[in-house]
Amino acid sequence: MRQLYFVRHGQTEWNAIHRMQGQWNSDLNQLGRDQADVNGKLLANSGIEAMFASPLDRTRQTADIINQHLAIPVSYDDRIMEWDCGDWSGHLYADVKIRWAKEWSSREADPFNYRGPNCENYPDMIERASKFLADLEQHAAMNIAVVSHGMIGKVMVSLLMGYGETAMLALSQPNDVIYRVTLDQGQANVSHFVCGDGPFAGHFVH
Repeated sequence: MRQLYFVRHGQTEWNAIHRMQGQWNSDLNQLGRDQADVNGKLLANSGIEAMFASPLDRTRQTADIINQHLAIPVSYDDRIMEWDCGDWSGHLYADVKIRWAKEWSSREADPFNYRGPNCENYPDMIERASKFLADLEQHAAMNIAVVSHGMIGKVMVSLLMGYGETAMLALSQPNDVIYRVTLDQGQANVSHFVCGDGPFAGHFVH
């Protein structure tokens, strides 16, 4: 039985003001550092043998805090970087909806397939996440933590669970939620932790 723990980075300065980060960098704020510490304590009691992380600053900072409780090597992988939001990077969501009104409307109409200006879409993220998960399947460790982001994280969980477009888009992972996917004899089950509490069956629900 293999257990994969998908950790979203703690809250950042840009998360707090609803500014698009994508593959740009923004530091954790104090709440985000506290969230990472809580998740580190949880993972310390979960038998984690290996940790992978996105190389962006916010995931590195989260992994560093978590690793104060684990003290294991961290492998950084570009394939689990966040959705590349292209020309929208660094802009407030509210401003994007005004400045790129036509493009945003097209994205709202088809959020799975539409690519904004110089942006990725979900099939792009699926392509790189699938390759990462295929490599992970060959890893010797049975309990693995993956520190990534809100969108690429739900892509990975959805791929493991066999979800289609609608379920993938609906999945949500706040900064203080960890998803655990248990793989056993060809079957996948998901549970989640909130603020270090759990596990709770199924997905996080607002």
